Amino acid sequence: MDQDLLVSKLGTIDRCCKRARDEYGKDPTTFVGDITRQDAATLNVLRAWEALVEMGDHVLAELGDGVARDERQVVTLLAQHGWIDGALAEDLHRIGEFCRAEWDLQAGPLPGLVTIVKRGLDDIEVAGAKIVERAGSA
Repeated sequence: MDQDLLVSKLGTIDRCCKRARDEYGKDPTTFVGDITRQDAATLNVLRAWEALVEMGDHVLAELGDGVARDERQVVTLLAQHGWIDGALAEDLHRIGEFCRAEWDLQAGPLPGLVTIVKRGLDDIEVAGAKIVERAGSA
């Protein structure tokens, strides 16, 4: 397994999560009215999510499970193979739903973005770290 690739993706996740938190944290009371900060936070949530899914795709390919048909299946298969726990996978599925709405140009709801920035980014970081840790011990 390419540990350097996984570590690089984890670095991307960490940078994107920090940036999304910074945009919200500048002033949470004005975040709702500042589309520029919302866009920056959303973009960084999407980038962090994509990096995690790419990590999962890499792991699944190494396991010989082939290519997952979508990001939801990537997360599900990671949980089934013990790379992340089931409760974390469920939380990640919710983040994936928000990201899917953004990708489909439907614009995910602002309360969803705020929830992800406040709590969901931790889940992305934890999942990424678990993947790197397990790959390092495999």
